[in-house]
Amino acid sequence: MIPGPGTRNLLIAAAAVLLVAGVGGFLRFKKFVDEDPRLCATCHRASPEFSLWLAGSHKSVACQKCHHATPEQGVAMLRAFVAGKMPKGRHAAVEVGACAACHLSHDPRWPQIGASRGHRIHVDQQRISCVRCHAAGVHGFEPVSTACVECHGKHLVGVAGMTRLHCFACHEFLTTEPGLRPTRRDCMRCHTAQGIHAPMSDHGSAMEMACAACHKPHAPPGQGMVACASCHKEMGKGGLHRRPGHQRCVDCHKPHTWKAEAPACLACHASAPLHAKDRACAGCHAFGGAPLPPRAPSDTPPP
Repeated sequence: MIPGPGTRNLLIAAAAVLLVAGVGGFLRFKKFVDEDPRLCATCHRASPEFSLWLAGSHKSVACQKCHHATPEQGVAMLRAFVAGKMPKGRHAAVEVGACAACHLSHDPRWPQIGASRGHRIHVDQQRISCVRCHAAGVHGFEPVSTACVECHGKHLVGVAGMTRLHCFACHEFLTTEPGLRPTRRDCMRCHTAQGIHAPMSDHGSAMEMACAACHKPHAPPGQGMVACASCHKEMGKGGLHRRPGHQRCVDCHKPHTWKAEAPACLACHASAPLHAKDRACAGCHAFGGAPLPPRAPSDTPPP
């Protein structure tokens, strides 16, 4: 029996509806597989990485944006999903391009690392992959500084008060300055905020050496301060610096300005004003044998 025109039109309409519904359902299911974290949550909801992701800086990024599965892995995950089981074997690894898609995209919503000094050294020069340093940190399993210790373990901070600092507190990755050694500005950013001021006045000509000329935070405990005599080699060979009581530099020279002024002298010589008659101590008592060290040419000038 040949269906009439009305029946044929009805069948065609029904087929079109089914086709549209099928295509729509397929696209929705594909989007669920490709973009929806709920697919991953079916297996990982009770896993620590999922809860840490929900509280982390990448919580607005779907798992699939970073974790890319091969077609074979995708089929295996779908089969396991339908069966209500865990997929076997490793799947959905993070590729370098996944990081670059956001962090080299010029998108202001994400930190851009292309010109940053830390990534120029580690990624461009040393060819270190993103996941080697960030794999555990992105999900919050470990702080990023743990990844630093993996390569730089011998450079742990030994100065009291700095041992708990994150590496990036001093070695700022995201600025565009050359190198990763802290500049005076890097040091003062923290110390000024803590009320620790280091005046940048003249040490002969401006205390202009780098902070690291005197301070060695990565040295073993108790060796974080360089001895003044390492630069002022003639200090103990002549003048009043050789006299007992004048041999500990900071007793007389205030750190960072290094000027020896009357109050420092009076701490030991309380009767000095009786004979000084308003004259400076050094006007009569010459402290010879202390030449100034050369200025460090690579230091950043004070702001």
